[in-house]
Amino acid sequence: MTKEEYNLGLTVLDVRERIIYRLAGLVGMRPGEILALRWGRVRRATAEIVERVYRGSLGDPKTDRSRREAAIPPELADDIEKWRTLCVDVSDSALVFPSERGTLMSRDNFLRRNFQRKLTKVGLGWVNFQVLRRTQASLGHDQKIDPKVAADQRGHAIGVAIDTYTRTGNESRLAAVTKLENALKKGEELAGAVAVASTGT
Repeated sequence: MTKEEYNLGLTVLDVRERIIYRLAGLVGMRPGEILALRWGRVRRATAEIVERVYRGSLGDPKTDRSRREAAIPPELADDIEKWRTLCVDVSDSALVFPSERGTLMSRDNFLRRNFQRKLTKVGLGWVNFQVLRRTQASLGHDQKIDPKVAADQRGHAIGVAIDTYTRTGNESRLAAVTKLENALKKGEELAGAVAVASTGT
């Protein structure tokens, strides 16, 4: 997605969908990681990824590198805290994004019923979680974010030599996603204004 397409998508999503969209397209989390996230693993600037949803069941992260702390930039962290105030159960073991019945959400059902149904209205029905993760990588590259920092943030390798012998800290990953958030901020503010104007509120 281009920056403009990414921001256009935000105009048609509700609060929960916007956060999930940004966790994939801004933070670079996989859908199974997002849907398995529990409140006890969310801190102000990080999400600790220790499990994922795969084919409807909880399991370990995809790879050893997938087990990580993903940095969360400040404005998204604010939105997550607002979401917390709307949730019925915010105990440590509670899911951040449960289904209406309080169970694990299905990635495919959520994608079809929530994302693509709404994104189709603005010509973005082709967007899925893989597209959002690639968008995070591409837009981060455009902002000249260090490739090693970006790979650690997404939880994957960029090559054996650098992957084995170097490691980035949470501070550099937080700086990276905050830089990306700030680059997108202007477009997000415009997206919010468009959404308000279209609803008349």
